[in-house]
Amino acid sequence: MKLESYETLHCDAGWRKFSFLRLIAEDGTTGISEYNESYGSPRLTALIEALLDWVIGHNALAHERISAELYARTRQAHGAWHSRPSPRSRMRWST
Repeated sequence: MKLESYETLHCDAGWRKFSFLRLIAEDGTTGISEYNESYGSPRLTALIEALLDWVIGHNALAHERISAELYARTRQAHGAWHSRPSPRSRMRWST
C-alpha cells in the first residue's frame, strides 16, 4: 500500500487557522492529521510539503522506516559551530 498523494487543508477560525494533512494511499485509504502554524511554527506547511515529496511512493505500512528517515533528514548537523563551548564554560575552565 504505497502513498500516492497528499493534500493540505486550511480553515480560518477567525482567531487562528486550523490546518489538516490528508495522506492518500493507492488503494484509496486516507489518513488525516491536524497541525497548527499559529503559535510559533510559521512555514510548517512548506516544511511538511517538502518532506512529503520524499514520502510519496513509499509503503505506508513502513511507518517506522519513514519516521527514521524523516528524523535523519531534519536533525541538526553536528560540527565545530554546534559543539564549541559557551563563553561561560570557557570562563570556568580558565579559572
